[in-house]
Amino acid sequence: MFFLMRVAFWLSVVVWMIPADPQSGADAPRVTMVQAFMAARATIADLSGFCGRNPDVCVTGHAAAQIFSNKAETGVRMLYQYLNEPGTAAEESPAAAPADSALQGTLTPADMVPAWRGKGGAA
Repeated sequence: MFFLMRVAFWLSVVVWMIPADPQSGADAPRVTMVQAFMAARATIADLSGFCGRNPDVCVTGHAAAQIFSNKAETGVRMLYQYLNEPGTAAEESPAAAPADSALQGTLTPADMVPAWRGKGGAA
């Protein structure tokens, strides 16, 4: 929740710094930084009482956030296992494992000799 509030704050600071379009023709209302700060403070005070006014919404939001957190944790764990153990995915599923005949290569020893070995030629 606080992350979203910080993101909203910094995005609003960036938008505040963007100059207005001079071709719009309408004069923009003048708001001082003090007025903007007071409005933001009142908004935060109103948001802090939201769960008191709407407890069902907060309970549902908490449950949704918990489910999202659990799914994100599972996804990170799966990604970590995939990146650290790349051979286990093919070993676990028999359909993905190649047949024994596919493991026998068709290259001859002459095919496996590198064609170029750098400045010194043959090693």
